[in-house]
Parts: sequence; structure tokens; C-alpha cells
Amino acid sequence: MTVEQLYRYRHASAVDGAGVRLATSGGPAEHPYFFDGLIERPPIVAAGLLTVARIARTRFYTPPGMAAAILRAADPLVTSDGTHLRFESLSADCGVYARLDVLPDGLDRAPRARGTTNVDFNDPMRSALAGLAGPDPMHLAVGDDEVRVRTLDAEAVERRVPLPERWVRSLAELNPIARAMQPGAVYPAAHLRRLLQTRSRSTAVLHVTPAPGGPRLATRPAAGSVAVAGLDRLRVFEPLLRHATAVHTYGLNTSSAWLLQMPTARLTVLLSPAVSRGFSGEGGLLDGADGDTSGYDLADGTSFGRVLPLAAALIYADQPRRRDARALVEAGAVEPGPDDTATVRSGGTAYVVRRTPDGDRCTCTWFATHGLGRGPCKHILAARSSL
Repeated sequence: MTVEQLYRYRHASAVDGAGVRLATSGGPAEHPYFFDGLIERPPIVAAGLLTVARIARTRFYTPPGMAAAILRAADPLVTSDGTHLRFESLSADCGVYARLDVLPDGLDRAPRARGTTNVDFNDPMRSALAGLAGPDPMHLAVGDDEVRVRTLDAEAVERRVPLPERWVRSLAELNPIARAMQPGAVYPAAHLRRLLQTRSRSTAVLHVTPAPGGPRLATRPAAGSVAVAGLDRLRVFEPLLRHATAVHTYGLNTSSAWLLQMPTARLTVLLSPAVSRGFSGEGGLLDGADGDTSGYDLADGTSFGRVLPLAAALIYADQPRRRDARALVEAGAVEPGPDDTATVRSGGTAYVVRRTPDGDRCTCTWFATHGLGRGPCKHILAARSSL
């Protein structure tokens, strides 16, 4: 089943004498205001918003045979959790995730409500943010019918933005992925700037490893290193390095996270385990009792509430592997065996699933290739009904 959520905007985004008014859609009430106040470091927030919006329109991987396909980009989500404002986006291939957190000391007042909305970042809005001068004040209002950024005089046109099911699934998958990540190293921003001068277009997995004088690239992991699949994808945060005071790294197998600490704000970027893999297919939700649409903050080690347009239960239940597993169970394809084993017959082949102290195992090709790194295979999911 394919589901798309269509966000409808009630008016055109515009920049006029009252400020920049950015159309939004959604929220916990009909048209709430989450925040209405001043940004303490406008250049940092403006640069961060431009980075988040740019990632939503970037494709780092085009599958074979799809070079001419045009996939509709999603616009950033903005969430107020009562203390922070968080702007999130995913690349068009769902392999790069970015979130700009505007911290409490970056706002002149606390957000007045909690909620999530989808924001229409059109070309005039991006131009307005790019033209923000350092000393200019920046007034931001999020919610109700609009997001207002009082900076310049321009005009934009509203558009309706569908939020693809794959985008929503990716956001839901990121919670267990981020939770499982382990700290790597901490670098001065200048050291990362030198690393990104390595103009590598390779999609191979390299390891960013701490070394005297700054990180170096290696083909093998070492203490404090994190893996990067496609070094070129890290350049998404290059424009913000001039504002960063430190860069923290986190790793999980060949996936990595990069957290830029800045005065009053921070940017978190997660890279999928391979350039050709989007977060939506990682299967992390399949090991949980139900779906979880909250986000996870690596800096604080805490979750934050986020309202996604698909219910958590639907995200969980409609996973393709879970649907296939249900079909196998309903067809009577699962036969319990001795010693915590089960045989699952699928496509004319009998697969043996065994429960072990290190996790469930299967004799299928999927498990031989991925193990449990991308969640359980359909045979394991089906066998769990009898094990």
C-alpha cells in the first residue's frame, strides 16, 4: 500500500512590509502558533535553515533506470517541543537526514505550544534567508497559517506539497538507528573543513579516524573512527562549519552521524549505511512492539515528540516484510520444530529459523547478506508466531 499525505496551504507564502510570511500546514490544533519571537543569532539560523531546505532538494543516488524520473521533494518539518524549535528534512533519496535545532538560548522566549507542521520553503524564501545581513534582526513566527521571518521584502507563491510515505517511514526508522549509535570522536570545525577538501566522489565506505593534526581517511576502522559511505555526502554541512565550535561524530556499522555545535543552535546530519540505501528500508521498526514517530537527540540522549501524518501503528503494521510474514502465517507456511527452530516454506524452498542467544537466525539469502543489520527477514518474522 502506498500512502501520500497532501499538505494544503491556505494562502501564498510572501514577504511584505510585515515580514516574511511562510505558509504552513498542519499542527495539533487548527492553526496554532508554536513560537513568535526573535532569533538571537540570525546568521546561524538562516544558514542552518538553508542547509536543511537544500538537503530536501538533493538526490545523492539515482537508481539504475531512473535517471529521467522526477521525484517530488518534501519540504522541511518544524517541531516545537516546548523548549526547542527543530527543522528536519531528508534528501530526495532518503539517504541523508538533517535537523537544525534552535536551542532555548537562541530564542528570546520559550515556544508557547508543542506541535509539528510542514513548511513550504519556496525559492523567494530561500533568497530572503540567503540575503540576511549579520546585524539584521530576525523575527520568527511558527504556526497558525504561516511562518514569518521578518527580514527582507520579497514575494512567494504557495504550493501544495505531498509528503511521500517513504519520507515518513524514514523519519520513523531514524529513532532506533540514532539510539543505537555510539560516540566516535570530537573535532574542531577547522579539522573537518580540511577533511572535506578531499574531493572524493567515491561511494565506497571509508573510516574517518582521529589522528594528530586532524581526522584522516582509512580503509579500516580504528578507535574513535566512524564509517562514511560516500564522503561527498558530508559536504551538506560545509557552509555551517564557519559557525561551528566543535563537531561530534557517532557511528553504527557503516552509518554515521555528525553533530555541529554552534552558538544557540546545532545541526545533526545522519548518513545511511550506503549511498544506494535510504533510511526507509532499514527495518529497525520491525524489532519493536509498535511504531514510534518521535525523534531522537544525540546531543542530549533524549527523545522529542514529533507528530507525523501517518499513525505509528500504520507505519509499523504496513512494513512490506511484515505484510509478507503475515501472508506466510495465514498460508500455513510455518512449521514449529524442536529446540527453538521453525521451518518456513516460501517460494518452493524451506527455510530454517533458529532462536539463539545472539538473536534469531535464518537460512535465507537475505539473512546471509544482511544478518539482523536491516531488521529481521520475513521468515524470522513469520516464525516468531511459533517460537
